[in-house]
Amino acid sequence: MQAADIIVTNARILTMDKISPRAEALAISGNRLIAVGKKEDVAGLKAKHTRIIDAQGKTVLPGIIESHVHIFPGSVELDSLMVTGVEGIEALTRAVRSYAAQRPDDRIIVANGANYMTIRPSGVITRHDLDQVLPDRPFILCCFDHHTVWANTAALKAADILHGRNLPPGNEIVMGPDGLAMGELKEFAAYGPVFALTPTQGRESLGLTTGEGPVPPASDADRRADKAALKRGLAYCASLGITSIHNMDGNFYQLELLDALRRDGDLICRVQVPWHQKNNFAPERVDEAVEMRARYNDDMLYSGRVKIFMDGVIESMTALMLDDYPGHPGERGFALFTAEEFNAVAARADKHGLQIGVHAIGDAAVRRTLDGYAYARKVNGTRDARHRIEHIEVIDPADIPRLKELGVVASLQPIVGLGVPGVALEPCRERIGAKLPYSYAWQTLRAAGAHMSFSSDWPVSPLDPLQGMQSAMTQSPIAANCPPQRQSLMDTLAAFTSDGAYTEFAEAKKGRLVPGLLADVVVYDGDLEATPAEELAQIKPAVTICDGRVTFEAA
Repeated sequence: MQAADIIVTNARILTMDKISPRAEALAISGNRLIAVGKKEDVAGLKAKHTRIIDAQGKTVLPGIIESHVHIFPGSVELDSLMVTGVEGIEALTRAVRSYAAQRPDDRIIVANGANYMTIRPSGVITRHDLDQVLPDRPFILCCFDHHTVWANTAALKAADILHGRNLPPGNEIVMGPDGLAMGELKEFAAYGPVFALTPTQGRESLGLTTGEGPVPPASDADRRADKAALKRGLAYCASLGITSIHNMDGNFYQLELLDALRRDGDLICRVQVPWHQKNNFAPERVDEAVEMRARYNDDMLYSGRVKIFMDGVIESMTALMLDDYPGHPGERGFALFTAEEFNAVAARADKHGLQIGVHAIGDAAVRRTLDGYAYARKVNGTRDARHRIEHIEVIDPADIPRLKELGVVASLQPIVGLGVPGVALEPCRERIGAKLPYSYAWQTLRAAGAHMSFSSDWPVSPLDPLQGMQSAMTQSPIAANCPPQRQSLMDTLAAFTSDGAYTEFAEAKKGRLVPGLLADVVVYDGDLEATPAEELAQIKPAVTICDGRVTFEAA
């Protein structure tokens, strides 16, 4: 057997492999695992050049597979003002004005991470509120969920949307009785014009907002800035033990940037980027996903998936529901695709052998998505498609067994569920109402046999997988009539590793620590099994290895 380039020893290795679940050491040669087992057996692979990493009795896992992330927006936001936890207009004003004073040349000031009740408990935020915060410069306040943005009057004027604008269905510039925009911009097409005022001109969000590349095309200087942002974001991922990313927005421009980073040796996480089939695209445009798959198809940068948004979010009542929102007669949210439109796209994508991932938060959106997958199976025949549904925040009981029946993966974000410590119950709880027992129903779905993967939806929520693990394992019932949804440690770890690999058809390549598989490894500074669930987020990666290369090492 060849000598090892890296040996990790004195470890509590959780291999996530059912045949050999535990080990003490592992060896890496090139980008592959060549041995996993007892310390004394692996030690024989040491050579003069071998690097020894002493895990000091701490946990070692397969590299984390982040199954739902927006790498480009998240990377750019690392350099922005974050107002998570800021409550009240006075505190917001202090934070924004201090930040604005440090950015005198920025055309617009952007604050990220707000919630619907940042200014007042009612959840109402208007341009007049933001005029008080920053009266003399364009300013936007972005909700953590990235489905709502609030803009002051100067920003609305600069973006030429103070008097409204025609938008695709499901997007809204909320208008006031005076015929002027109130300041609330719902969904991507509504807030795209204000993001065009930012230093990046919104290029980081095009994979969400338009699915197209920059218009006009990005300059060389733009590309350098965007590559630098992505490089910073990938380094942040590596620092958290992440070795693979399922990106949830995409265009060819983003892939070109990542490919340039790969050529430079700076692509330090594996990245899958989808084709984003917008609701204003003809069904035939899904064929472009085939070209994307053909052009990008190795183990570091790859495509092969179609992303679709079926609805919005519960907070702004844009999530598509089977019944009226409590207290809002006739209001059931927005469908971004009719059943017929989605069926056509799903069948076409499925015929090409493409995986489909659909953002579906409301129970009606989940049902429409499942119906579309069933239609694709009827038209094209049954195959191991592993189509996905992202989020599933509310599901009708009748649809729970359909996930297993159709082989659909539930791609969930436990860090955003109601009942998770630190997550506000309102306005979601009151807008879900009587459906709470079937909301954020992770364990219910697992018990029904659904394949599951866990993730963060960064930058919607914190990226740190240990925070996500802690959330999954500590959720309290939302109400007295709600079943417990807490996850076990091993189920949680699998959902961030081996189950994530299954989700992307890569279970024979990664997600487990087994000889012959890709060398993606994370060494932690603590023992996950000995740590109370409430303290998991205190553990940090000590070393991250992706493709046999050390991509992060704690100081």
